[in-house]
Amino acid sequence: MASPPSSITSISKGLPILSQSTVNPHAPLGKWLLTTTSLVFGMVHIGGVTRLTKSGLSMTDWKPLGSRPPITLDEWTVEFERYKQYPEWEQRQNMTLDEFKYIFYWEWGHRMMGRVVGLVYGAGWAYFTWMHRPKISADSIPKAITSAIPPGYQSRLAVLFAMGGTQGLVGWWMVKSGLGEDRFGDRNEIRVSPYRLASHLGMAVGTYSLLVWTGLGALSFPVDRYAMAAKEKSAETLSML
Repeated sequence: MASPPSSITSISKGLPILSQSTVNPHAPLGKWLLTTTSLVFGMVHIGGVTRLTKSGLSMTDWKPLGSRPPITLDEWTVEFERYKQYPEWEQRQNMTLDEFKYIFYWEWGHRMMGRVVGLVYGAGWAYFTWMHRPKISADSIPKAITSAIPPGYQSRLAVLFAMGGTQGLVGWWMVKSGLGEDRFGDRNEIRVSPYRLASHLGMAVGTYSLLVWTGLGALSFPVDRYAMAAKEKSAETLSML
């Protein structure tokens, strides 16, 4: 009696073997997605520290491509004076320039990390779409494949890219709720709208979850799709013997 193909035996070993590109041609995509997931995880935590250090309203403008932080004393003075024109300054008038630098760097770092995550994701997506070609071995499933992106996954990747871009807009929408002129004279400590903050955090958690799901899906794709087809074909071959 003929034995099952070696590729079926390998796949039955589970996720560790499926992370090998010699067996799973989609493994590089899955690894890249899970790496991006770790960056998003880190960014959510940096965002939390930014909120806890009360740094979120230190930057009073938003540029899609970002900008370098102030460097010279004159540049810091200009930035500090701009901050003083907004409501939060009414409640923090004892703040020194060095204290302002501290909260400014937290918010600036949070925003720039978001742009880094977007760059890593966008560059990786472009690479796997147009440049990367899987290396097919004797154990690969399937044999005839031209892309590391599984069938039907391009739409998920596009949704993730759109969610990442929208996250920046939602973040600025959230910050603006604490910068409006209607906040002057507030007796309570000035904070961003909790509803907008919840939207910002909710979208981050949603993006993280979709990244994990898509990354693990790419790693398990041979089991979900190709292995079942191969098993059916093997069973059909064995029944003919």
